Amino acid sequence: MRLESDQAVTSLTRIKAISFDVDGTLWDFEGALWRGLVAALREVRLIDPEGTEGFTVDYLDQAWVVERDRQWGTITDLVRLRHDAMRRAFADIDTPDNGLADRATDAYVEERNRNNVPFDDVVPGLDALRGTYPLGTLTNGSMRPKQLGLEKYFDFIVMSVEHGGIEKPDPRIFEIAVREARCEPHELLHVGDHIEYDVRGANDAGVASVWLNRNGESPPSDVKPDLEVASLRELAHELLPNSA
Repeated sequence: MRLESDQAVTSLTRIKAISFDVDGTLWDFEGALWRGLVAALREVRLIDPEGTEGFTVDYLDQAWVVERDRQWGTITDLVRLRHDAMRRAFADIDTPDNGLADRATDAYVEERNRNNVPFDDVVPGLDALRGTYPLGTLTNGSMRPKQLGLEKYFDFIVMSVEHGGIEKPDPRIFEIAVREARCEPHELLHVGDHIEYDVRGANDAGVASVWLNRNGESPPSDVKPDLEVASLRELAHELLPNSA
């Protein structure tokens, strides 16, 4: 745990609602992403083994990065974005199967959404916080709490794809979360694992920030969260010292 200043301690006493990032904060998105891309690669190699011989998971993921950056700020359908990325990845392949991107995307989505569960610390942390604070999610992704079995914990859900593609760290998406939480910006606490999207984004919007740093990484010197924790259990303990 690390509080950055006495001012940060004071800001946490004024919290009336909490928003949580989803991917990487509530569940292992990176693991599911890798499984999905492996499944997509396996599918296209069955269709065109020679044309896709040099393809890797990193190659497919990089195609997504390029396509995401091209569409940044306008993304309202993440499955379509993944499909566009697959088309980009396969653009130079001369294959008789014109549905290669469709098959790869279907394989990716099916595997990515299989057997996903929250991190071990999530349910105990949310159990402790629920009832004291209204809780919500604020995500650039497509995963809903219901898909993780967490729907009972959340009072509001804010998804970039449902707001014209406005994504964290854009302050406007935090302003939407503030409205949904029915509080003032300084009364909302945002929790996330991404130092840029979650912490810097919240800071720029005047929202209190928590960096969920499960891996003990060192933050950049110019981004300072109000609170740093290693788990949601620790977050609950910091906000509710008398909780179990």
